[in-house]
Amino acid sequence: MDQTMQRAGNFLPRVDETEGARNEVDRRVVSLTAPASGAAEQYRALYYRLERMRELRPMKVIALCSALPGEGKTVTAVNLALTAARANLDRRILLVDADLRRSQVAKVLGFRSKPGLSELLQGECEIQDAVRHFRATRLTALPSGASTEEPSQLLAGRRMKDLLRAVRDNFDEVYIDLPPSLPFADAAILGPQTDGVLMVIRAGSTSSRQVSLALEHLAGAAVVGCVLNGAEGSATPYLKSYAR
Repeated sequence: MDQTMQRAGNFLPRVDETEGARNEVDRRVVSLTAPASGAAEQYRALYYRLERMRELRPMKVIALCSALPGEGKTVTAVNLALTAARANLDRRILLVDADLRRSQVAKVLGFRSKPGLSELLQGECEIQDAVRHFRATRLTALPSGASTEEPSQLLAGRRMKDLLRAVRDNFDEVYIDLPPSLPFADAAILGPQTDGVLMVIRAGSTSSRQVSLALEHLAGAAVVGCVLNGAEGSATPYLKSYAR
């Protein structure tokens, strides 16, 4: 796995050259579409708070989760990973879509979703076939691939553990988009294998009870902060984020 990761890093297809790709970035990816906006500045603030945490302890692999669907975790994960890639041109940044149930990363970034993590974990492709290099940035993305009937078993399997070890060795920062923690077991499986989990919460929608239950489901994982999405008073119609 390590050797194939190294080869993938040298021969990544560029997204804007991939045949059949839409190449339409969602406008909510403000790190690219509106880098001077207040929303993009909030992602930079979130990123540099993580950087300060990294001064205190190793935090290479960061997962983003939510209590329920529709809270904005994927948009947050994409913006955070792109912010990292733009802030550190000398670092290798990886974004993994581990939501094998309702994947959104490929759609948000405008590239093909297959093959991806699902095919990789089932032994149907090699890592160099699954990863994408996003335009002229240091961001590499691993989309979810095709949906599967038993995603929890794939994420709990040996191949996923091997993959996490490999990406730790071959990337400087890894961001993982996890499924919501209340409806599914996936976040509870992968969360403890990361260095930190950010919980995305939609303002005015997610109750404190739901957040508490979601955190209970993540027992064993290092929850390092929360991102408040859709907070009132935002200077833009996108996201305003806070980490604690």
